[in-house]
Amino acid sequence: MLVRVVTVFIVLFWAASIGWLCSVVWAPPGSRMAAVDAREVYDVFFNWNDTVDMTLLENGVRRGQITASGGSGIDSSSNRLSNFVSFSGSMNSFRPAEADSAVSLFWNGVAKFTEDLALDEAELSLRIPRRFLVAHFAVEGEPRSIKARATLGEKELFRFDGEAGAPLPANLLPFGSMMGLSVIDPANLELKVDAGMGDFKFEGRTMRAYLLRVRATEQGQEVRIFLSEAGEPLRIETDFGFEAISEILVPLDVHQPNHEKAAG
Repeated sequence: MLVRVVTVFIVLFWAASIGWLCSVVWAPPGSRMAAVDAREVYDVFFNWNDTVDMTLLENGVRRGQITASGGSGIDSSSNRLSNFVSFSGSMNSFRPAEADSAVSLFWNGVAKFTEDLALDEAELSLRIPRRFLVAHFAVEGEPRSIKARATLGEKELFRFDGEAGAPLPANLLPFGSMMGLSVIDPANLELKVDAGMGDFKFEGRTMRAYLLRVRATEQGQEVRIFLSEAGEPLRIETDFGFEAISEILVPLDVHQPNHEKAAG
């Protein structure tokens, strides 16, 4: 189960960073949105150069927080323009017998892209305190080097250090098969992205915003990302029960303690 959690997070990380930032498509016919080139949305996001705090919800119940940022600038090591997206956050678990929730998961990730949005390098770290689980995933260099490691206390669950396209480790093959993956290569993920712009309602407020819809063709899941005209993430919705909302848009009842909602 723990290995599966780590594997799913790695796949979601690639979906968010590579699929969202590297695909260029058009909004579907009949959409109320005006079709835009996805590159326009990416440029606005990277030019934003700021940070936003978001509340993480599961089926409408507050579960944690996310801090996301995006920007661009000259990389000191390469002296080239570099675009980046980073995120960190935590997820809480609620136990009815306890008044307060406990942090069940921490994560931290960053992805860097070249001026033409080719992936340069990326990292993702996860920690599950109560299970003493720590995982780290990184991709860098050319040819593409991929490193992955997960430990449970002092026990190593798996380790991988090789190039993109190498077969999955034996202990990850069952989970890779479930997601249609047999090798570790982000390029194998089939994603479709629709980009558009229109007027949307967020908690009763109508705002002009961009919308990116990212779909994993094999898994049939979709992620919808709303950004302001200035490039600030406003809301992220998924098909699997989770969503993230900018703190400026979070409904007041979301801040009600989870144990009070459970009691009600």
